[in-house]
Amino acid sequence: MKILFSVGELEKDVNATTKIVIQLAEKLCLLGHSCAVAGVCNAFPGNEVVNGVQLVRLPSVSPIVKASESFEKFFTAEGRNRNSARMDFVKKHPVHGLSLFFKYRPEYYKKVEQPRYLKQIKAFAAEFGPDALVCVCKPILPVETVALSDISCPVYFYQVDPWGFHRIDNAENREDIINRELAVFEKTAHIFTTPVLMGQYAQHPGYSRYLYKAEGVEFPNIREYIPQQNVKSAISFDGEYINILFCGILTDQFRSPEYALKAVTQLIDRGEKIRLYFMGVNNSRVLDRYMEKYPENIFFGDRVPAETAFATMEKADVLFNISNTLDNQVPSKIFDYFSMGKAVLNLQKIENCPAREYFDRYPLSFTIEENRETDIHRLSQFLKNSRTRQLEFSEVEEIFRDATVDYVAERMEKVFAENAPQIPPVEL
Repeated sequence: MKILFSVGELEKDVNATTKIVIQLAEKLCLLGHSCAVAGVCNAFPGNEVVNGVQLVRLPSVSPIVKASESFEKFFTAEGRNRNSARMDFVKKHPVHGLSLFFKYRPEYYKKVEQPRYLKQIKAFAAEFGPDALVCVCKPILPVETVALSDISCPVYFYQVDPWGFHRIDNAENREDIINRELAVFEKTAHIFTTPVLMGQYAQHPGYSRYLYKAEGVEFPNIREYIPQQNVKSAISFDGEYINILFCGILTDQFRSPEYALKAVTQLIDRGEKIRLYFMGVNNSRVLDRYMEKYPENIFFGDRVPAETAFATMEKADVLFNISNTLDNQVPSKIFDYFSMGKAVLNLQKIENCPAREYFDRYPLSFTIEENRETDIHRLSQFLKNSRTRQLEFSEVEEIFRDATVDYVAERMEKVFAENAPQIPPVEL
């Protein structure tokens, strides 16, 4: 069977969503299928085959490609924070900077990028001849573009993030957004969504009509980490300290580290040797304040390639998660954390946090609940014990079997087979 994943965006430095999709595609290739993953690449587009999977990086319009490539070269040469490098780039290269601004405008995507993307996907589909086309959200607009087109094969919706029920982008759940997503549900042969969204959809009169062709699947991020000799940790951790690491995007809007920093710095203030490292994207003024106050204990580093991030996680003592202020999104990286078998410190920000059940299942976790008093003594003991405890991958796999790449890929394979067009027998 030929399976094409349409991911909307496929940059060289893959995000969490495309990482998940590529992992699934690699597993489906091992199961005997031919897989391709296609999306727009703003910087250095081009095609390659990795672990049997065709990665089809479709070029954006020429000015956007030139501007994106120019920024990547500028950022690499500068060797510092991506956000500050972006601001300097706009000052030094205003024409390219203006082009990068336009690529985020909804009007640009609708009038230029959306029809261009559909044309390129249809051309590749005609060449590849997929038996199954999987439209991956987020973002939703490429899903809507492709799913509602006239591509002649079964189309599937892989919803790793909500759209109509998004609590930030669509805070009021505007009816037009919901109706557009329901149009995708109507057109697609099957919907893979998250377990928490399945529960919420069951309570909604529009979404509940499509539960017969929908199922909840976990993020397939539970996979054994095998150290690669040519990939080094991004951080040289000091063994004199308990080293805590966060990987991801920080924002004070819905993922502020403040309450956990208050708790951990109490231990630092009383002399405990702890260091916290944040690696990824920093949009948090809270973190900036704490780094200024604790320059020997709290640090930030820019995002790194996935392989380097995993090598860094493997060297840390404790991994730090900040759950969202959203009741229908589980951070996919918690499964990456669990895969390492390391102790995980979790900051829970809302009462009905959907990630809590996963941390309750994981034996090496400690949850700080926002706006509730933290037991500082228990936190101290947890951090100290973390250096001598680690789960074998087989234990993690047993706890989270339904979040393994194997489980989700095999579930998808079964659904694709059930919906495949039946070929009539040849009369002899």
